[in-house]
Amino acid sequence: MQEDRSKHDDMEERDDMEERDTDGAGAGDVFEMLKTDHRHVQDLFTRFEDADKRSRASIAEETLTALEIHATLEEELVYPAIAEVIDDEETVNEAKEEHHVAKLLIKELHKMDAGDEGFATKFKVLGELVSHHIEEEEGEMFPQAQESGFEPESLSEQVTKRKAKLMQKYEGGKKSSGSRRKKAA
Repeated sequence: MQEDRSKHDDMEERDDMEERDTDGAGAGDVFEMLKTDHRHVQDLFTRFEDADKRSRASIAEETLTALEIHATLEEELVYPAIAEVIDDEETVNEAKEEHHVAKLLIKELHKMDAGDEGFATKFKVLGELVSHHIEEEEGEMFPQAQESGFEPESLSEQVTKRKAKLMQKYEGGKKSSGSRRKKAA
């Protein structure tokens, strides 16, 4: 009973965050939006660790989807805009490589079931990679971009609109996640 209430509360909290992320397009700071995504996936990795085997599959699926959406936003919109203003192209290139490795792990995880041997270990490695990536973005890339004149508000509307479209795409894909898993295999 307590678990059901907790799941319901988590779902309401996510719905509220999604509304805040998509309401008022253009209002806000794209870095703050990305940091909110960061906190969300970090929370999901923690919840996965603490969850029973039955709950792990849905937490893992939500995490992988959130990461895929987030990576797409950064690669399509954020990184190109940052690359235009910072002198250190290595920072953006490293972030892209970290995304590449994360995507490889995500693809492998999509081919597995959460109860499979090795799934939890692979998921944990993904979490560690994501944690490292977040530290570098928030500690180095975002401040460097702002110091170079990047205005995070300038990209918010585009990122918000693209995120809404990606969420629709992935939500539609959830209904056929079994077919997505078979295609990946």
